Amino acid sequence: MLFRKSAKPDVPASELPPGAAASARMAGSGVRTPVRAMPSLGAGEATDAALLQLLDAIGGILGAFIRHPLDLPSLPADQSVERFASWQRHAMLGYPVDAKAIDQLAIGVRERDWNGLVQAVLDQRQREQRFVRDSVGELQDALWACVEAVHNAVKLDQATDATTEAQMARARQALQRLSPGEIKQEVLGAVAAIEQALHTRHEQQQQQYVSLASKLDKLGQQLEEAKRESTTDPLTELGNRKLFDVVMPRAIQMASLTRQPIVLLLCDMDKLKLVNDMHGHQAGDIALQNLARTLKRTFLRQSDVVCRIGGDEFAVVMHNTDWKIAQTLARRLQEQLAAMPAPHPAMEFALGVSVGVAQLSPADDVDSWVARADKALYKAKQHGRDRVCVAELLPES
Repeated sequence: MLFRKSAKPDVPASELPPGAAASARMAGSGVRTPVRAMPSLGAGEATDAALLQLLDAIGGILGAFIRHPLDLPSLPADQSVERFASWQRHAMLGYPVDAKAIDQLAIGVRERDWNGLVQAVLDQRQREQRFVRDSVGELQDALWACVEAVHNAVKLDQATDATTEAQMARARQALQRLSPGEIKQEVLGAVAAIEQALHTRHEQQQQQYVSLASKLDKLGQQLEEAKRESTTDPLTELGNRKLFDVVMPRAIQMASLTRQPIVLLLCDMDKLKLVNDMHGHQAGDIALQNLARTLKRTFLRQSDVVCRIGGDEFAVVMHNTDWKIAQTLARRLQEQLAAMPAPHPAMEFALGVSVGVAQLSPADDVDSWVARADKALYKAKQHGRDRVCVAELLPES
């Protein structure tokens, strides 16, 4: 290897301190960087093995950034490699970070810009974190765009099948009025064959939709974890209103694919205002946290989505569950909440929770589904609170 001339005589790479020769090769960056034949430590500084091992470790960490760069929108991979190669030369050999000042003399260990190196690594990890977060968000949006497209396709198929079945019924009625004969029998046979073909196609499509829904549901659960922090209520550690607004339309879309029942429960804590007025907001916060813990213990499945959507109002979305099971769980929720300790030692009344249950109907959209659950909740409040009321299913349109 060749070295730049300096005020000191050149020495071979084999005589450099441990780590310095490796730094001269820039840890696999693909670029042989000529270095000045100077020891990695400043004049008069200790060159004990522990310090050299520490420098080797730092050089290895920086080498990892050089060997495995990420191509980020704000920092292309080649620029990242060049950036950390400069910092590696500076940390290991004492050369200035600015490549234009490479002819300057190397500096000692204590004079090197260690704070700048830490900031450079921190800046790189923050860039990478933003890149991963944005990429996950884009993938999540693309996934649910796919779910929505399939959902719309299912609705279109259903409308087409309904039109075809109506036309077939009219044809069958018309044929029944004809006089008996071979032509009538042949045409009726053709109608039956078409009906069977439509039925077979419908069953095959439904199997494909269910399979796709299962795969999308698993992927969706993984992606939801990536955004959980931004959709968490800080007081109760449940989902917040933002999560609820995202989950509801997706629940309807998934239900249209799986054809499994899905239920919405709206829960409202009774007498929370009285707790706040008599014992302070701290006691009110404890009461809300007690309800949140009880909700978590009652609705245990990973697919159950529990959110705090208002001051004292909570919502639960339950997949593959009908209103009867939801009603049973809601009553269990009330029993467990009644067994919780009072949020304030001076409280002389028990807390309860009113629940409205609404199973998704085929004609529901998000607004009508929430409205039916809210109406059931209002009915529970009107009938003495700490009750469970179930909304009637809407007829198919």
